[in-house]
Amino acid sequence: MMHPIAAVQTQLVAALAADATLAGLLGSDAVFDAPPKHKTAPYVVIARHDVLAHDTDLMAANEHRLLLHVWASQASRSAVLAIVEAMVATLLAVDLSDSDWRVTLAEHLRTDTDIDPKSGQARAAVSFRLFSEPA
Repeated sequence: MMHPIAAVQTQLVAALAADATLAGLLGSDAVFDAPPKHKTAPYVVIARHDVLAHDTDLMAANEHRLLLHVWASQASRSAVLAIVEAMVATLLAVDLSDSDWRVTLAEHLRTDTDIDPKSGQARAAVSFRLFSEPA
């Protein structure tokens, strides 16, 4: 059985890559596990993916906490928020389950934005909470 972080993250990346609206805003191959060294914005980075055990007497269960960083190519909060809105809509609408793990809840917790003083690009930090259990 695949680790729940790997399973959910694989489904998350696939869902983001398959969304036409996001593809139009980000281009192709724009979701990463670490900030890319030679890729210019826009892109999304999975900055953190933590899992907390929520086991019961009957089964294993997990709470996932995800932090995604979204970068726009300009100093425009509206540009980065357009990406965020499409990303949130996608992640709340798709089923992130796979053959090992069933995602039973997905919720958007928070979005923070700023303009990076070094690059001048707009960025957002977007937090999600998910719950998974064995399929």
